[in-house]
Amino acid sequence: MNLQYCFSEFLNYMEAEKNASTTTLASYSTDFKVFVDFLAVVCVEPRLCAMTTQVLRRYVSYLKLHKRYANNTVRRKIHSLSSFFKFLLETEYIEKNPMLPIHAPQEEKNLPIYIKENELRKLLQAPEKYARFPEHRLRDKVMIELLVFTGARRSEVLSLDFDNIDFKARTITILKGKGNKQRIVPLLEPLASDLWDYLQARLPLTNRAILVSDKGNRMSVSNFQNLFRRYLDKSGLGKKGYTIHKCRHSFASLLHQNGVDIISIKELLGHEDLNSTKIYTHTSINHLRKEVEKFPLSM
Repeated sequence: MNLQYCFSEFLNYMEAEKNASTTTLASYSTDFKVFVDFLAVVCVEPRLCAMTTQVLRRYVSYLKLHKRYANNTVRRKIHSLSSFFKFLLETEYIEKNPMLPIHAPQEEKNLPIYIKENELRKLLQAPEKYARFPEHRLRDKVMIELLVFTGARRSEVLSLDFDNIDFKARTITILKGKGNKQRIVPLLEPLASDLWDYLQARLPLTNRAILVSDKGNRMSVSNFQNLFRRYLDKSGLGKKGYTIHKCRHSFASLLHQNGVDIISIKELLGHEDLNSTKIYTHTSINHLRKEVEKFPLSM
């Protein structure tokens, strides 16, 4: 049976039964293309009957030695292929899973890069100083504050509606995160006040999305990224490699540095696995190191 046909069925299964996001489906497709390219390189026909453990072991070597991917990239592509073969086994397309003996390389534990507190203050002030038009100041200020004060992902911020804001309870319900789940995050100042002012300026609402374009539509990813990049540059932070996602790292890192426990941070970020959150403990270690250096007998 043709491998591409089976993979199309796998994508349909992931979308219909597992409710996988478009981003997840796109990642699976990209990873599968790399695998198909490998099969062409080693002259193996892309058919189920040709999929053996020996071929798959060669694929791991191909990713690491020929493509020179980092360990974490290799891990993702192996796990992606494993999900596909697990589907093939469960749907009885294959009687034995050739991926079972394959082990992905050990995960690399990289410390997250985060934007420092004084740098975040500059970024938060940037819309007030550098917005292209006065009517954009409040919108752009809210955009930056949603990233900094909630730890939400880009996609989560873009999907927010005013219906997700409870001004009385002072909470934000963040939707459409990984796994299409939701979580409730406290609404901090000055975000709470700025969101209220922005809502009043938008009345009567013609679009319930919080972040909208000049045409009144929900803001696009490209518009969001361009605005964020503009304010980074205007703040003097453009050459530091900071991205939108680094605001999420900063939210978590600064919370832990200031004494918030790792379980609470896990809930705020919407992590399912505590190991995903533990990378932020490095900030507390650095903070404690500075504090312990005040010990009077230390040289």
